[in-house]
Amino acid sequence: MKKNLLVLIGLLIIISYGFAQEFDCPGHGGREGKHQAGHMLKLEMLDLNPEQREEIETSRYEVEKKVIPLRAEIQLKHLDMQKEMRADNPNRSKLMNLTRQISDLQLKMKQLMLDQKLKIHSILTPEQREQMHKPMGKRIEKKIIMKHGEEFKH
Repeated sequence: MKKNLLVLIGLLIIISYGFAQEFDCPGHGGREGKHQAGHMLKLEMLDLNPEQREEIETSRYEVEKKVIPLRAEIQLKHLDMQKEMRADNPNRSKLMNLTRQISDLQLKMKQLMLDQKLKIHSILTPEQREQMHKPMGKRIEKKIIMKHGEEFKH
């Protein structure tokens, strides 16, 4: 009885963590989504030529088309886990299998995002790549000064 209770508590913690991460940044997989948004903001600060912009937008579109069904499948697996956990006697092996499937889907999403970053890296010039690695504060200040003049300088 104690063993079943411990397994149940452990699974509830795992499920809670998964949902907290999923809804931390809806539609973007939690912290990774926030990081991805920062990455995209940095891209917007670069002086991209029209061809670069088009290539990057096409890449984003293609990756998002692949990620959306993965996110939906993850949500469905989470629902299956919830349903199994509500059973009088939850099936441990089924829950473990669902957990593995969710992890596999999350890995696919991370690999797609990494492929996208590599694609963007190949599109950027060496100078633009260097700008990507600099802290954003200085670049934003420089852009504001260039656009609006010295009166905005601190």
